[in-house]
Parts: sequence; structure tokens; C-alpha cells
Amino acid sequence: MNAPNVESFTRLLQLSVSPVVLISGVGLLLLSVTNRLGRAIDRSRVLARELDDKDVNVAREAKEQLRIMIRRAEFLRLSVSMTVASIFFSCVMILFLFVLIFFDIHWEFEVLGAFCLSLLSLLGSMIYLLLDIYLSLKALKIEVARHLK
Repeated sequence: MNAPNVESFTRLLQLSVSPVVLISGVGLLLLSVTNRLGRAIDRSRVLARELDDKDVNVAREAKEQLRIMIRRAEFLRLSVSMTVASIFFSCVMILFLFVLIFFDIHWEFEVLGAFCLSLLSLLGSMIYLLLDIYLSLKALKIEVARHLK
């Protein structure tokens, strides 16, 4: 076991910079996705109130948009979950780096695995965010079509 010293701390800090930057960037993505989720939920509540409208066409369009909003919320929930998983695996990577440096346990494969899992989670999050964007455009087209009639 290596005794903790200034060189060990310096090396840990150097190796931790990239995961910390990844955590910071992914945290900003998490903020954006949760804001989108909140807006989808708020819009769903408005649409649910429109279902009580006496106009059959308005209620029908509201139902169609509400179905889209529910799918959007599901995609965004998955995106948030995968974003949090990415942050989790980045933290695990830093923990493995700590073990690698201070206890001289060769966990290079584990560090690489945590990094790969972090990036795969981030990629999955981006896919679900993109699906949400496509659905939001579909809902917008329904809304605009109502006003263009």
C-alpha cells in the first residue's frame, strides 16, 4: 500500500479533472432535461383541463396532444434517469481512481468500465432527449393546425 503523499494527491487530482468536467457538463444537461420535463407536465395539466371543454374538436385535439405529452414525459423521465446514471458512474470512476492510486490496487479495467458506462448512459440520455424533441414538434403541429383552420 502506498503511503498518501503530495505526489499521490497531485496524481489523483490530475486524473480526476476529466471525470469532474464530465459531471459538470452532464449536470447542465440534467438541468435542461428536468426543465423540459416540468414544462411537459405543466402543459399536460392545461390539456387535461381542456378535456372538459364542450367543443368536441377541442377536446379531441387535447386528447391527442395529451397522449403525446405523456409519451414525452416518459422519454424525459428515462433521459433524466440515464443522465443521473452517467453522473453516478463518473463518481464511481473517481472512487476507483482513488483506490488505484492510494491502495495500489490495479483497477484500471474497472476505471475504464465506469467511464464506458458513464458515456453509454449519456448517449442513452441524448437519444431519449432527441425523441422528446421530435414529439414536441408533433404536438406543436397539432396546436398550429388548430389555429390555421
